[in-house]
Amino acid sequence: MNGNPAVTLFSEHAGSIQVANTSALHRAEEEEALEDHRRREQELAKEMENAFDDLIDDDQNDTLNSLNYLSNHSEQSTPPPPLPMVNRVLEGVTLKKNGAVPNCGEGGDGHHVTHWMQMYESKQREFEHVTRLMHDKTKEFERQVNELKKRLMLAEGERDRANMTRTQSHDILVECKTKISEQEDAISKHKDKIKSLEETNLKLEADLEHKKTMLQDTLHKYHMVEQTMGVKADRHTDHLLKQAEEKHSAKVAMMQQQIENLRSELDDRVQEVRRWEVRYKELQSLRDALLVEKTETIQRLQDSLEESQRQCENLMTKTMSVTNFSQDNLRLKSKVSALEQQTQDMQKTINTLTHRLETTNAELELMDSVICSSDEHGGSSPGKDGTCTFAASRKHLIGSTPINPNAFKNPEDRVAKLKQELLLCMNGQKEKRETIKRLESDLSTKEQEVQQLKKDESQALVQMNQYKEEAFRVNSKCKLLEAELDKLCKKDQSSSKLGRRSSFDRQEALEDKIFALKQEKVELEEKCDKLERENQQFRERMKKLGSDSQSLDAVKLELEKHKSLLKDAQNECERLKNLYIEMSGCKDTLNRELTTLRSQDSAKEISVLREKVASLERALQLAELKSSELAKLLEREKIEHEKLLRDLQEKQHDSSRDSKELKQSTNNCVRCIDNLTELSKMEIQNLQLQNTCASHLKDINELKNALKEARTTINTLHEKLDLKAERDHLIDELKEKAIQFEQFMRGKSTSHSSMSSSGNSSTKDSATSPRPQEKRQSRDQSVNTSSEYHEPNEVENRKAAREQENRIREEMARAFAAEIKVIEEKFKEQYIKFEQNITELKKELHDRVNELLLRNKEIEVLKYAIVTEREKMTEILAKKDEDARRLFDKQAEVMKKYKSELENAHRKVQFLEGQLHEKRELIQAERESMEKLIKQVTEERKLYKEHEDELIAKFKEMETEYNKSLEMMTEKYNSVKKTALNYKKYAEDKEQHMLKEYDRIKDGYNTALLKVQNRMKEALESKDRSMKEQISKVETEYQSKLKMLKAST
Repeated sequence: MNGNPAVTLFSEHAGSIQVANTSALHRAEEEEALEDHRRREQELAKEMENAFDDLIDDDQNDTLNSLNYLSNHSEQSTPPPPLPMVNRVLEGVTLKKNGAVPNCGEGGDGHHVTHWMQMYESKQREFEHVTRLMHDKTKEFERQVNELKKRLMLAEGERDRANMTRTQSHDILVECKTKISEQEDAISKHKDKIKSLEETNLKLEADLEHKKTMLQDTLHKYHMVEQTMGVKADRHTDHLLKQAEEKHSAKVAMMQQQIENLRSELDDRVQEVRRWEVRYKELQSLRDALLVEKTETIQRLQDSLEESQRQCENLMTKTMSVTNFSQDNLRLKSKVSALEQQTQDMQKTINTLTHRLETTNAELELMDSVICSSDEHGGSSPGKDGTCTFAASRKHLIGSTPINPNAFKNPEDRVAKLKQELLLCMNGQKEKRETIKRLESDLSTKEQEVQQLKKDESQALVQMNQYKEEAFRVNSKCKLLEAELDKLCKKDQSSSKLGRRSSFDRQEALEDKIFALKQEKVELEEKCDKLERENQQFRERMKKLGSDSQSLDAVKLELEKHKSLLKDAQNECERLKNLYIEMSGCKDTLNRELTTLRSQDSAKEISVLREKVASLERALQLAELKSSELAKLLEREKIEHEKLLRDLQEKQHDSSRDSKELKQSTNNCVRCIDNLTELSKMEIQNLQLQNTCASHLKDINELKNALKEARTTINTLHEKLDLKAERDHLIDELKEKAIQFEQFMRGKSTSHSSMSSSGNSSTKDSATSPRPQEKRQSRDQSVNTSSEYHEPNEVENRKAAREQENRIREEMARAFAAEIKVIEEKFKEQYIKFEQNITELKKELHDRVNELLLRNKEIEVLKYAIVTEREKMTEILAKKDEDARRLFDKQAEVMKKYKSELENAHRKVQFLEGQLHEKRELIQAERESMEKLIKQVTEERKLYKEHEDELIAKFKEMETEYNKSLEMMTEKYNSVKKTALNYKKYAEDKEQHMLKEYDRIKDGYNTALLKVQNRMKEALESKDRSMKEQISKVETEYQSKLKMLKAST
C-alpha cells in the first residue's frame, strides 16, 4: 500500500486518474492505515472474546479451571487477543496431564482426561471455525479498505482539480477586470473623439450650406448661358456621332478581315497537321513491315543453319559409306562456298534492314516532335490520360518472361509476343504524348486568358489614371469658381440692402435648388455604390487571376515532370526490349536442360531446407522481440490514453467554471459596451460616407468633363488623318499616271523618229542596222501590215501609220484628259469643301467671340445690380437683426431657466429608473444563471457517467480487436517472412544454377564445335589419304599396263 505512488482506476481506452503522492499525503495515508489496523484488531479481539465468553458460560459447571479463567478474565482490564485463549486451554490440558489441577482426586484421572480431551477437540473445532470466519472477514475488510482508498484517492484528485480550476478562474477574473478597465478607458477616449468630430462635422456642414448657396447662384447663371449654347452643341454632337459610327464600321471591317486571315492560316495549319499524321502512319506501317521482314530473315537464317547442319551430318555419313571421295569433297566445297555467300548476303540484308529500322525510328521521332509543335501552335484535341495504359504496358513488359519451361518453344510465338509488347509500348507512348499535348493546349489557353486579363487590367489602370488627372483638373476649376464665388459673396454682402420680398423669393428658389441637389446627390450615391461594386469585382478577378497563375505554374511544373518521365520511360522501354530479347534467347536453351538438372539438386535442396530452418528460427526470435516491443507500445498507449482522459476532465471542469464566472461578470457590462461600440461604429460610418460621397461627386464630374474633351480631340484628329491620307493617295495616283503618260509619249516619239530614219536610209543593209528592224516591227504591230519593206506602196503605208499614230495620241490624250479632269474636279470639290468648312468654323468662332463679349457685358451689369441690391439688403437686415437679437436674448434667458429645471428633474427620474432596471436585471440574471448551473451540473454528471460506460465498453472492444489483430498480424508476418525467404533463396539458387548452366552449355558448345572441327579435319585427311592411295594404285596399274603395252609392241 505504501509502495504505490499512484493508482489507476480506469482501463486503457477510457483513461485513468493518477494522483501524485506528495510527502504530506504519504504521511496521512500511513497514519490512516495504522489507525485502521488498530481498529480492526480491537474489533476482532472483541468478537473473539464474545465468542469464547459464550462457550465459557456454557461449560462453567463442567470445567475445573473455570474459576481460574473467570478470575483471570475479571482481573484483566483490556480484552485479550484470540490466540492466548487457545494457549490457556492447552495449559489446562497439560496441567491435567501432569496432575497439577486442584480440586481433583486421583481415582478419577481417566474420566477427567477423556473429558478434557473432548473439551479440547470441541474447542479446537470452534477455534478452526472462528479462524475461518476471521479469515473471511479480514478479506471483506481488506476489500472494503481498498474501495475506501480508491474513493479517497478520487476525492483527493477532485479536490486538487477543484483547486486548480479555482486558481485558473481567479486568474481569468483578474485578466477580465483588467480588460474591462482598458476598454472603459478606450470608450472614454472614443467619446471625446466623437464629441470633437461632431463639432467639426457641424462646422463643415455650415460651410457646406454656405458653399451650396454660392453654387446655386453660379448654376443659375450657367444655365442661362447654356440655353443659347445647347442647339449648337447638339448639332456638333450629331456630327461627331456620325463620324464615330463610320470609324467604328471601318474598324469592324478591318477586324473581320483579320479574323478571316487567321482562319485561313488555321486551316492551312490543320491541313499540314493532317499531312504529317498521314506521313506518320505511313512510317509506322513501314516500321512494322521492316520488323516483319527482319523476323522472316531471322527465321530463314535459322532454317538455313539447320539445313546446313543436316547436310554436314549427311556428308559425315556419306564419307563413311561412299568411295568417290573426290567428287563429294568438291560438291561439299561448292555447297560451303554457296552457304558462305548466302550467310554474307543475309548479313548484308540484316545490316540494311537494321539501317532502315534506325532511319524509320529517327523519322518517327522527328514526326512526333513536329506533331507536338504543330499541336502547340494549332491546338490539339484533348486525349485521355495515358498513365494507366502506360503503366499497364510497362507491367506487361516487365512481367512478360514466362516461368513455364514448355511455353514459347517456337520462335514464331516468341516473335508474336515481342510484337505484342512493342505495340503496347507504342500505345503507351502515344497516349502519353496525347496527354502532354492536352496539357500544353490547356496551358496555352490559360496563358491567353491571363494575358487578356492583364491587358484588361492595364487598360483599367490607364483609365483610372486618366480619370484621376481629369478629376484633378476639375478640382482646380472648382477651386477657381469657389474663389470667384467668395469674391461675389463679399460684394453681395456689401450691396444687400433690398427688401424682404426678394429675399423670401430667393429663399424659396434656393430651397427648390436644394431639393434638386439632394436628388442629384442620391443619384450620385447610387452611382458611387455601383462603382464600388465594380471595384470589388475587379479585385475578385485579380485574386482569381493570381490563383490561376499559381495553378498555371503548377501545371507547367507537372508538364516538365511528365516530359522527363516520358523520356525515362522510353529509355527504359528500349532497355527492357533488349533485355527481353537476350533473356528469351537464353531462357529457351536453359528450360530444355532444367529437367536433366533437377535430379542433381537433392543435396542442394537439403542445404536449402537447413537454411530455411535457420531462417525460421531467426524469424521466431524476431517475432518474439517484436511482440515484446508491441507490449511496451501497448503500455505506452495506455498511459497516454489515461493522460488524455485526465486532460479532458480538467478541461470540462475548467470550461464549466469559466462559463459560470464569465456569465456573472459579463452580464453587467456587455450591454453597455455593445451599445457604445454600435454608436461609435454608426458615427464613423456616417463620417466616412459623407467624405466618400463628396469625393465621388467631384471625381464623377471631373471624369465626365475630361471624357467629353478627350472625345472631341480624338474625333478632330481622326478627321485630319483621314483627309491627309486621301490627299496623299490622290497625289500618288496622279504622279503614277503622269509617269505612264510620259513613258507612252516617249515611246511614240521614238517610233516616229525611227519611221522617218527608215524612209531616208532604205538602201542600207538590214544586217548593219538592227534598230530600224525593231522600229519597223513596232510600226508593223501598230499598223497590222506584213514585214516586207521593199514594196511599191511604201508612201501609203507611212501615211496610214502616221494617221494611226495621230489617232492613238488623240485617243490617249482624251482618255487621260478625262481622267485628269475627273481627278481635278474631285480635288477641287474637296478643296472647296475644306475652304467652306474653314469659313464656317471661322464664322462660328467669330459668332462665339461676339456672344461671349455680350455675355461678359451682361454679367458685369448684373454684378453691379446685385452689388447695389445686396448693400441695401445688408443695411435693412442689420437693423432687423439687432431687434431680433434683443428679443431672442430675453427669451433665451427665460428658456434657459426652465430648461435647467426640467433637465434636473429628468436626470433624477432617469437615474432612479436606471438603478431600478439594473437591479431587476441583476436579480433575473442571477436566477437564470443558477438555474443554468443546476441544469449543467446534472447534464454533466449524466454525460460523464455515460461517457465512462462508453469508454469502458470501447476499451474492452478495442482490447479484443487489438489482440485479434495482433495474432493475425503475427501469423501473416510469419507466413510472409517464410515465403519471402523461400522465394529469395529459390531466386538466388536459380540465378546461380542458371549461370552455371550457361557456363556449362557454353563449354559444351565449344567442345562440340572443336570435336566437329577435328572430325571434319580427320575425315578430310582420311579422304586425302584414300585419294592418294587410289591415285598411286591407278598410276601403278597405268604404268603396268603401259609396260605391258610396250612389251607387247
